[in-house]
Order: sequence, then C-alpha cells, then structure tokens
Amino acid sequence: MKFIITLILTFFLVSGVLAQQEIAYFNHTQVGFVIGEESEDGVQKATIPSFQTINGIRLGEHVGFGVGVGAEPFEYKIYPVFLSFHYFFSSKLKNNPFIAVKVGHAFSDSKKKIYNYPYGSSDCNHKGGLMFNPEIGFRFKMFDFEMTLSGGYRFQRLKSNAAQGYNSYEHIVEYNRASFAIGVMF
Repeated sequence: MKFIITLILTFFLVSGVLAQQEIAYFNHTQVGFVIGEESEDGVQKATIPSFQTINGIRLGEHVGFGVGVGAEPFEYKIYPVFLSFHYFFSSKLKNNPFIAVKVGHAFSDSKKKIYNYPYGSSDCNHKGGLMFNPEIGFRFKMFDFEMTLSGGYRFQRLKSNAAQGYNSYEHIVEYNRASFAIGVMF
C-alpha cells in the first residue's frame, strides 16, 4: 500500500513541477492480450485477455503521465493499479511512434480451494503482486480521437498464501510475457 501511495504522490509532485507547460487531459483505454507459455498443469494459460484504462495529463506534445486500472484473468482475477508514463516522439507524423512504461501492483480478492498441495485440498488466499510493462507503439489520428497499437514486455508477480490444517504455504508465480494491445485515446 505504501508503494501505491508513493506512486500517486510522485504523480502529483511531477505534475506540479511541470505546470508551466501546456496541459491537456487524456484517457487511454486498451484491450489486448498477454501471451506466453502455458504451464503443464494448464493453470497458467498461454493467452490471457487484458483490459486497461489510463486517465492522465499530457504535458506539451511529447510527455504524458497517468494513473491506470485494469482487469485480467491470470490464475485468478487480478486488478492492476499503476502509474503510466508516455513519450510521443513527434506530433507532426501521421503515425506517431511512442513508448510507454506502466509500473504498479495487481490486487486480488480471490479465495479459492486448490487441490495440488501434498496432502489434498487447501484454502488459498490470493494477494496479487508487482506489475511492470514497458511498451512501444504507434498512435493514429482518426476523426476526434486517436487509435493506438502497441506491443511490449509484461512482468507480473502473483503471490498466494495457502493454509492446510496447521501448515501454511506461500506460492509465488512470476509471468514474463509479451503484451499486445489496441487502444483508443481521447
């Protein structure tokens, strides 16, 4: 929780320092997929759908900062909350390239019974974990809004605590996957 509060405070401090520049608000909504290897037991799927929306400010023509939320069904449903940084290389090109970095934490309130522990079933409390997602992409101007196509690398750590009788276990899974998304930016 301290990490999220620090990220939000940093967002507001940076926006205050750069307040002298032209500021415009934006929304960037993306739908895409996170693609990687499927586990042998089928728990970790190869392709996972992803939905994210970012609200933020654009400082001048090149830099944007935002706060985003998302929803994704990895082993269980997770809800990433993150800070986003966008850098647009040129505003004069028809297809404007950009880079973006998203850093945050995925939360979950899932509790489910799992059956692959050594002595039978176990109750499991899923906690979520760190998210890191650098991307490169293109922004296309269409009518009154902009479309985006992007691809990148997605790191997602998920932590679970399982209790079985008097024993407790901690299970950490790290996903290293490719991410692809199509988005709309207003």
